[in-house]
Amino acid sequence: MSESGLPLGLGPCSFALTAQEARIAASRAGLRAALSGRLSLRHVAPLVGFVLFVTFVAILVSTGLLGRRLGEAALIVGAIAFMAFRMAAHWRLRGARKASLAAVIALQKAGQAIVRLDDSGLLVESAAGSRHLAFADCEEAENAGGMIYLWPRNGEPAFIPARAFPSEQAAREFLAIVRARVAKRRV
Repeated sequence: MSESGLPLGLGPCSFALTAQEARIAASRAGLRAALSGRLSLRHVAPLVGFVLFVTFVAILVSTGLLGRRLGEAALIVGAIAFMAFRMAAHWRLRGARKASLAAVIALQKAGQAIVRLDDSGLLVESAAGSRHLAFADCEEAENAGGMIYLWPRNGEPAFIPARAFPSEQAAREFLAIVRARVAKRRV
């Protein structure tokens, strides 16, 4: 084992984010932040509500309880309301992505970062300061888009480009170690 708690050859690792990696990390972090726990309420519910509304208006018009012109007006108002909900959802996604991009750009501007792993968590050190992310505070670790993410329950994720490791196998081993430690701390 090395001083970082990783098997020899795996750590500590250092990296500097490229602009492309910063955009990838920000997009994923922003999307995940915007959708966290609210997917059904804010994204699926308006569609379901619109379909139910259209069905209800169609039934009222076909039975004669609502006039044809009033039914058409109700459908237009319903479509406008649905589009407003969808636009608000897109604005939330865009806002979350911009906030994440700002955080990632700050990390990118900090330059070279060093990642160390210990028994309690992950330590990311850069010129901007250091950040310790405890495994007990994390929900999962994943590899997506060439980046390894450590997702905390609250706050910004820690991420490491897979290219920061000597090989693809080393990146997979690192991810397996982190996943095991996160799972162990959750129990």
